[in-house]
Amino acid sequence: MRIGILAHSFSSAFEIYKAIPGHEVFIILSPSPHRSAWTSYLANLARIVRTTLKGLQLLTTGRLIFLRGPLHDAKSVDTLKKLNLDVGLHKAGVIYRDVTIAAFRLGILNHHIGILPAYRGRSVLEWSILQGDPVGVTVFFIDTGIDTGARILFSEQVDISNYRSVTEAKQYLFSLDKVFFRRALDLISDGDQEFQLNDGSGRRYFVMSKLFTGVVEQLLL
Repeated sequence: MRIGILAHSFSSAFEIYKAIPGHEVFIILSPSPHRSAWTSYLANLARIVRTTLKGLQLLTTGRLIFLRGPLHDAKSVDTLKKLNLDVGLHKAGVIYRDVTIAAFRLGILNHHIGILPAYRGRSVLEWSILQGDPVGVTVFFIDTGIDTGARILFSEQVDISNYRSVTEAKQYLFSLDKVFFRRALDLISDGDQEFQLNDGSGRRYFVMSKLFTGVVEQLLL
């Protein structure tokens, strides 16, 4: 399959790139919303130089794409369409618009550190712990909402008992993106996917307060 990793940072996208052999993979870098396009471009060039020679090989073989504008810009969408991509992998800090999602034959996958449909939105690891529910990861095809995409590939509980802080536990769950993306792509390639329905029955959560986060830290201990 032809896969596009959508990211602002080369470093984070490259970790996923290395973990999904057997596919034609493109790293597609768009400017960070918090930086100018040129600043983002130069920062990523520095990351490429620091990473490995393989990063430079990506640059020369055309597998590394720099977009000049946001992912929903007409020129960016046109570039994505010309790549004839099957699946996108979400690693950019944006909410996607329909025109961007439609540029991929099957859609864009997200690695969400919460169990859907029960836990949508922000701080879902913390809210899960506070309410005594399982912690885990869901891989699903996004839509334009906040964790509302209807097609869930799979959800899986993850053991975080070895971690003694919310920060460490979240970093661990986020680091599993390359593992779960690879599993998702294998399922799609083999034709073994049976979608679960993200039916909206859960709640959307927001950033947890420092007071409640302190309670969660104690529960982890």
